[in-house]
Amino acid sequence: MDLPTDLTPAQKRALGIIAGIGETRAETRAKIRKALVDTLPKFLDAATKDEDLLRKVFVLFEAVAKAGDANRIQCHPLRPEGIDQEVEKLREARKPKAKTKDEPMVKQKPKAKPKA
Repeated sequence: MDLPTDLTPAQKRALGIIAGIGETRAETRAKIRKALVDTLPKFLDAATKDEDLLRKVFVLFEAVAKAGDANRIQCHPLRPEGIDQEVEKLREARKPKAKTKDEPMVKQKPKAKPKA
C-alpha cells in the first residue's frame, strides 16, 4: 500500500502523534514487565512466610510455563517439595478439550408450498 506523499504539515504532525502513542504504550508495557521482573525475587522471599501461597505460586508458574522454562523453575531453591502432582493436574486441566465429532445433521426436505 502506497502512502500519499503530499501530506500537509498538520497531517504529518498527526501521524507523528499516532506513532508516538504506539511507542509510548510499548514503553509503558516494557516498564511494567521490568517492574514485575525486578520485584519477583522479593515477592518470592515474602511468600516463603506463607507456605500455601508459595506452593500455589510455584504450581501456577510451572503449569503455565513452556516445558524448558518449567524445568528451570523446578531448580529454584524456594520451590516447595512435592508439588509435581499438583503441577501436572493443573496442566491437564488447562489443556484444551478434545473436539468431539458432532453427530451428522439430518437434512430435512423443504416443505412444499401450498398451491393457491
